Amino acid sequence: MTELLTRPTGTTPAPPRDDGAEGSLWWRGCLAALWAVAVGVALLIVVTLVVWATDSRSGAGAAQTIRVALQLWLAAHKVPLRLHGGGTLAIAPLGLTLGLTFVVARAAAVLARAHGAEGPRGVWAVAAAVGVPYALLTTFVAAAARTSIARPSPIGALAAGTVVGVGAAAWGAARGTHQLDAVLAALPPTAARLVKAGAAAFALVAVAGILLTLGSLAVHASAAADIADGLGGGLIAKLALLVLDALLLPNAAFTVAGYIAGPGFALGAGGAVSVGGAHVAAVPSLPLVAAVPHGAASAPVRLLVIVVLLTAGAVAAWVAVADGETSWTAAVARAVGAGAVAGTAAAALAAVAGGPAGPGRMAVVGASPWQVGLVLAGEVAFVATLGVVLLTWRRRT
Repeated sequence: MTELLTRPTGTTPAPPRDDGAEGSLWWRGCLAALWAVAVGVALLIVVTLVVWATDSRSGAGAAQTIRVALQLWLAAHKVPLRLHGGGTLAIAPLGLTLGLTFVVARAAAVLARAHGAEGPRGVWAVAAAVGVPYALLTTFVAAAARTSIARPSPIGALAAGTVVGVGAAAWGAARGTHQLDAVLAALPPTAARLVKAGAAAFALVAVAGILLTLGSLAVHASAAADIADGLGGGLIAKLALLVLDALLLPNAAFTVAGYIAGPGFALGAGGAVSVGGAHVAAVPSLPLVAAVPHGAASAPVRLLVIVVLLTAGAVAAWVAVADGETSWTAAVARAVGAGAVAGTAAAALAAVAGGPAGPGRMAVVGASPWQVGLVLAGEVAFVATLGVVLLTWRRRT
């Protein structure tokens, strides 16, 4: 009773304790990373076990099949797999990579909201808390995935896990706390416009790459079906093959960007595919490979390539000077900058999409990053320069 009478009347009650916000960020980051790894690995193990159980020709055991699932999970992170007969497999099925990245980003977004991350410092704290344990878990998966046929690189697993884990977690934390727009708005207006213009130009080329791949695959549907039948297996095996081809579609899009830009791409050492012609020897038995041309591009394809490049440059020009910039020098500088952004994106994604696919001649697969980046940057910059000059002239008259 005395305490009630002597308590200060102006004192406000303490806010309710938020046990989630006061928990250890690193501990919860470890749990989030473990959850992300467990979801991706478990899904792949289930799929591979179903395919294994329905394939009567398989002589592998369940344990070996599980290790194959772990290797597929590592391959999606672009972890190099050293093969027993020599050579390396380091092509990531980018469709699967995007799916696993989404899982990590989702886990980081939930953690960032629960922890109340604010500002760039809070976002990067969450990214580190999730990404570092994710990288360590990737290394453990690499150790468990070793077989007599393929040996994942531990150093490569640590590096790839760090890049994927930290990058995806940072993206997820920024989006989960609605700070991504603020981060983009913090860029200088000119730089933000150049990024948008270059990204729009390259996105158009990438979409054209997917459409060109699907169109060629439709034209050569009978050859793709023959490849699938030749591999044998039941309905489940064919569905798994179809899913694998779908997961490789982003790889095809970024590789065909080299075909559209001009330098083309390689499908094995000594093999080259471009608009001017194609020289392809033995290739992997995948239905998606049926879309690869075996000669010079037809007139409609050549026309499509020209239209895509002109449209990409025009889009870059429109976005670059959409704010009504009237200075000739600034407009041309923006056009060149947009071309540089488009070329950089093309080079980076071509590097991710390609890589060694086995021993011997298959050690070279995909487009040359520096060639594609340099050529596409020049093409987009040239067309965009003409476009911004025309737009600026029309606005000044």
